[in-house]
Amino acid sequence: MKNKFIKKLLLSLIMCTVIALLNTNLSEAKTMENKNINEQLIFEAGDKLPNDYFIGDAFVKMLVNNQNYDCQVYNVTFEPGARNSWHKHSIGQILLVTNGEGYYQEKGKPAQHLHVGDVVEISANVEHWHGATANSKFIHIGITPKVSENKTEWLEPVSDEEYSKLK
Repeated sequence: MKNKFIKKLLLSLIMCTVIALLNTNLSEAKTMENKNINEQLIFEAGDKLPNDYFIGDAFVKMLVNNQNYDCQVYNVTFEPGARNSWHKHSIGQILLVTNGEGYYQEKGKPAQHLHVGDVVEISANVEHWHGATANSKFIHIGITPKVSENKTEWLEPVSDEEYSKLK
């Protein structure tokens, strides 16, 4: 019981620290409106993601992947026009937009246009996709809770026709 409480407490502290860091950096980013998007990056892009579930170039940098926390925190960078396939998470996911402009869409609903500072809470088993607009990079911090139980199911790609309707 005590170990479970300590793990939850540590996870909460890490998440609060990440959010505080993002809030500080987001405030600074907003004051740098005339700066090039690449000069505002909080984290490096990381490793290129395979195109199995992505259209266009996307990159991931793992920030927290400690099994003791049972939580992953990662930075995802989408190049302009890049997006992931429709997918769902059995427990859910959180996105914190840190740079650029992008989209988030749930199956059967209109796409949301995302900007720096937006937070997306994705409920369990909701089919969705996210990615960059055609003219901007899109960078977000992803948080996947309960990784040991939270399975991702990849579905069909977001077609060019679906995507082009968003412009």
